[in-house]
Amino acid sequence: MLSQAFFVGDHAALDFLNTIAAPRGELVESIPDGASYVRWLADAGLLDASAVQGVLDKFSGAALDRTADTARDLRAWFRQVIEKPADTHWRAADVVAKLNQMLAMDHSHRRLEMCDGHLALKERREYTQAQQLLVPVVQVIAELVTDGNPALIKCCANPPCTLWFYDRTKAHRRRFCSASVCGNRVKVAAFRARQRQSM
Repeated sequence: MLSQAFFVGDHAALDFLNTIAAPRGELVESIPDGASYVRWLADAGLLDASAVQGVLDKFSGAALDRTADTARDLRAWFRQVIEKPADTHWRAADVVAKLNQMLAMDHSHRRLEMCDGHLALKERREYTQAQQLLVPVVQVIAELVTDGNPALIKCCANPPCTLWFYDRTKAHRRRFCSASVCGNRVKVAAFRARQRQSM
């Protein structure tokens, strides 16, 4: 498995789901270990980039690896939630209970900070245990479940691709994770099929 992150989901929860994908038929795992998970959090904007080294120094590699294991389990669970009808499954007591249980690990507070010469109220999250690094992901999953439109959550229409995205286009007709990659592949395949038929 290769290690590479895909940020085509147009929602951080779906980008998390896409941390394992087979866009070209070959499985790609973006969070094979704890350090990769921490870096993915920063790349996804869920952890301040300046905090990455501090987190890596604060927690042991084994603790971070266990967190990555739990993150992969969470991802598999979330995939099952996404693939079922939202009107019944998203509000199921077990889904709500799991998200609430994980959100309860959060250790955050608000503080006043100077920002461009003005006072601003900022939320600051503290990580006293490595497992708390799951909270930012659980929070974006909870936001998708509560505020997202299930009809706009789609899987790429290119058959070998497994990437998910949130369709924010005006007409909601987006079909591919990337029009320039998967969209073009489908067009090329259709063109070749038409050429073969005309021979």
